[in-house]
Amino acid sequence: MIVTVLGGGNGAHAAVVDLTLGGHEVRWWRRGAAFPSGGRLRYRTHDRTGAVTPALVTHDLARAVGGAGLVVAPVPASAQPELLAALAPVLEPGQAVAFTPGTFGTWHGARLRPDVAFLETGTLPYLTRVTAPGEVSIPVTATRLPVGAIPGTGALADEGHARFAAAYPMAVRISDGLDAALTNWGPVIHPPLIAHNLGAIQNLADRFDIHADGTSPAVLATTRALDAERVALREALGLPGPHWPLEDYYLERDTSMYPPDAKERLLASGLWRETVGLDHRYVHEDVRRGLVLNVALARLAGVAAPVGAAILTLLGAALGEDLLDPGRAAALLGTDDLDHLREAARTGVPHGVNPN
Repeated sequence: MIVTVLGGGNGAHAAVVDLTLGGHEVRWWRRGAAFPSGGRLRYRTHDRTGAVTPALVTHDLARAVGGAGLVVAPVPASAQPELLAALAPVLEPGQAVAFTPGTFGTWHGARLRPDVAFLETGTLPYLTRVTAPGEVSIPVTATRLPVGAIPGTGALADEGHARFAAAYPMAVRISDGLDAALTNWGPVIHPPLIAHNLGAIQNLADRFDIHADGTSPAVLATTRALDAERVALREALGLPGPHWPLEDYYLERDTSMYPPDAKERLLASGLWRETVGLDHRYVHEDVRRGLVLNVALARLAGVAAPVGAAILTLLGAALGEDLLDPGRAAALLGTDDLDHLREAARTGVPHGVNPN
């Protein structure tokens, strides 16, 4: 299958490696940044090393996606609007686009191109970091990857899921894109780590490993409470189980999205001893968009979310922004009609609907 990978971040590098090793014809697109020579990537996983070269590297988006069976976009949620503005006009009817993860990017894509299957996952398929130009380390790959689409049902969804499963055999199909957005662990793991550790993050920079040094019993207590709010929201919306509790990851259960030894591999890699500031993806994606989305949906559903709201209040003060401003939610959702949102996620956005 022809698979196009969009972007130049950690996840895109890992996807190029993984999908090439999986036997797919991989095309790699970046907006303008230089590629490694010939697109060749050296890689290290937990049990092997090597190098791959994708079939095509290009800055031409239309050339990258034309005829592709699957388009994979491991880009930050904050970059989705700009990407979709360029991508929507060059997609072909019936194609499949996957945000990994999406933070409800399926909703924004489907409103622009309702004739395309937009999918999103509950987590990045890889715990990974680019370690040097043309070099990526992938210590962990997901073993159970929840994925939902808009539309959630019908031939377009079925074909999109089939293509995604061909690229990612660990995929677990769930009901739709909203279901997938509310399995996303990023807005549960990262906001408490940022809020609790902001002093160390700013004062110690890359001497502070946010996962190894920043995960304490008190931080985990906040994380569990925030995850309980996510699960309560899912239940209130009538989303089916499993609800993908984050506890599965910390307790090393085989029902987690990652293998039982994922946390051990992550810490042993030392790859997350990096500078994490207020301009990091954890803030742009998981606070400003992911947690804002979850709290906004909870408000619409009448579900209490005091921990999420408190984190947004504290980090909003640090950022000098009102993260609880209803206008943010309106911009993310485009509607305050929760019934309409649920129905559109299941059956798709009607053709001719104004995306705004």
